[in-house]
Amino acid sequence: MFKQFISTIPGADSYMIFSLVTFMVFFTAVGLYMFLMDRKHIDAMKQLPFEK
Repeated sequence: MFKQFISTIPGADSYMIFSLVTFMVFFTAVGLYMFLMDRKHIDAMKQLPFEK
């Protein structure tokens, strides 16, 4: 059913490719940001819920 609905929309192929690329770029960027983040900053953020 979903395939029939998508096939009636003109330009749906490019929309799906754009969505996939956007998804991949966003999560790759977030992953790199988390991987390259300063460890002192991570430790400071980890302690925030326990500080009063």
